[in-house]
Formats: sequence, structure tokens, C-alpha cells
Amino acid sequence: MNAASLYQNIEAKIGLIAADFEVIAARFTPRAIPRQALLTVESEKNDKMFFVEKGLLFSFKTLVDGERQVIQFAKEHYWMADLCSFFSGSPALFSIQALEKCELWEITKRDFNLVCQQFPAMGTFFRLNFQTSYVNTLIRLSDAYSTDAEQRYVHLMETQPDLLQRVPQYLIASYLGILPSSLSRIRSRA
Repeated sequence: MNAASLYQNIEAKIGLIAADFEVIAARFTPRAIPRQALLTVESEKNDKMFFVEKGLLFSFKTLVDGERQVIQFAKEHYWMADLCSFFSGSPALFSIQALEKCELWEITKRDFNLVCQQFPAMGTFFRLNFQTSYVNTLIRLSDAYSTDAEQRYVHLMETQPDLLQRVPQYLIASYLGILPSSLSRIRSRA
């Protein structure tokens, strides 16, 4: 793995010079993980954040009946972590699992803090990422309450059509908050 995509992701938001990136990249650990590997387990502490160079992750909450409620997906050039645990040190709210074989860049909370202290622009970079994530979460939450399942499916189809090809339908249904049988009916009409 080379860190070119990580560099491009950071540089696009804060104009990072290559020499600074070399120091920053040394704080990240490259990881190749197999399909279905768990990176974070809900109710256990998590001090890692992941940048996806290649592959697909998803986060989920295990419900009382044992079913998984999919919270989000992270594909190439996305970041993922259980931020509640990462920042507070409390047990993770969600599990994170590889849906495909992945190549990731991992940073620990300790190294995250060191990078942000040494390079204040990295604090800006992460703040911009967290702001975007927060806004997207609020939009998704609003849509869950104000749009029907078919509208949510159409929105997903328009904004991230590749997920519909890469993600099993039962996980898409969970992400949309519907039963797989409902998703089948919606797909047949779309």
C-alpha cells in the first residue's frame, strides 16, 4: 500500500505539503483486512479511526432481537470510526465490519492528538470531516422521519448507485430501515 490516496484526501481540504505529509503518514498504520473482519465491537472501547483506501466497511448496531441495524457505509476515500468511543473513551456504540477485503490506514487516538498538535491544519482537516459527517447524519435522520422508504431508496440510488451493486440487499434494507421483502417490492417498481 502506498499513501497516495490518503495524501490526496488530506491535501484536497487543507493544502498539505508533501514533506509535512511524510511526518503525518508515519503516525498511520497500513492494514490489509479480510472480508467480514470486525474492526470495532460495540460495547468495547475503540481508540482507532480508519481511512478506506480500498474496499468497503459498514457500521451497525445489534438490536435486542439480534438483528443488525446498519448505520453507515464507508467506501474508498471515506473515513470511519465509532467517534463516541474514539473521543470519550467510552464503550463503542457501534460495530464496524469489513464488507469486502480492505486496505485501510489506521490512526490511534494518541497519534491523532499528536498529529493535530504538531500540525494545526490537521485539526482543521478533521473538523471539516466531522462537520460533513454530522450534517450528513442529520440529513439522514431527517429523511428517516420525513420521507417514505421508496424515496430513501431512490435517493440512495441517485447518490450512491455503486453501493446497490456492492452491498447485499438485506444490508441495504437495514440501512433504509425496512424489511428485505419491502425493498424487493420497491426495487421492482423503481
